[in-house]
Amino acid sequence: MHVVVDIRLRPWGHQHRKMNANADKVDKARAEERKNKGLETEVYCKSLYWPERGVFFSLPINCMGLGSGTCSSCNTVKDHNEKYNFTVNSSKSSFVYKETEYSVHDYIYVSPHRFATERVGHETFKGGRNVGLKAFAICQLLEIVVPKAPKQPDNSSTEVKVRRFYRPEDISDVKVYCSDIREVYYSEVTHTLLVEAIEGRCEVRKKSDLPSCDAPTIYEHMFFCECLYDPHKGSLKQLPPNIKLRFSAAKGASDSLRKNKGKCIKGENDLGAEKSKENCLATLDIFAGCGGLSEGLQQSGTKSNGQWERGRT
Repeated sequence: MHVVVDIRLRPWGHQHRKMNANADKVDKARAEERKNKGLETEVYCKSLYWPERGVFFSLPINCMGLGSGTCSSCNTVKDHNEKYNFTVNSSKSSFVYKETEYSVHDYIYVSPHRFATERVGHETFKGGRNVGLKAFAICQLLEIVVPKAPKQPDNSSTEVKVRRFYRPEDISDVKVYCSDIREVYYSEVTHTLLVEAIEGRCEVRKKSDLPSCDAPTIYEHMFFCECLYDPHKGSLKQLPPNIKLRFSAAKGASDSLRKNKGKCIKGENDLGAEKSKENCLATLDIFAGCGGLSEGLQQSGTKSNGQWERGRT
């Protein structure tokens, strides 16, 4: 059965919302009229839907119905698959997953659901959409375990052995409120996980190795470790000197930060502050509490140090 699909273009933008809404009403009225008359249903396409993101986009009319014998959607899928191709190097010391290279001794984010059985029943939450949400677990990549030949390695069969670093919330509720948000704890606990569990890269260093510039923002994906945690005994102690926190093998911004550790040219702090101010939100706080939300937004660089009005209830 052949169906004729009409391609309809519609302008995007807030200024066109009223016009588009009126056009939708006309379409619905026309469809209802044709249905009452027993006529064939008209089919049309006016948007591109992306199910992975749950959003609509404008139609790519420049590559639709060209009559070239090739499918632009198939080519897009093929390019996407090649872009996210999983490869392991010959020495089995690194691999590429979702366009990111991971090497042995790198620090990685792991889906928190892989450790969801820990401390079950100890959480207390207020009502809201964030109930039960957890931050990524932080681990160190120790070994890459690829399947034996003739099976080809892929992200659903290749495994990695990792060392678990614990966050304060993994230890106790008290630790959450008295610890730095960037602090993690070394452990001797290891796990073997599929590569699919990896969510991204991060850095773990000693606190003295963190950048010293006091810009009003927290360096993303960078944590520090000064203590060793024993989950079996529930004890915390100073990190032994024989345990060295290795820097990641990948080169990038972390290398420049390491090279300039402890050094900060006069004015760099001001420069960082000025850059952060460019992205600050213009806000006026009217609150009835202690101002914790406002203080957090200010420390993160999201808002500037503006006027506060304390309300009363």
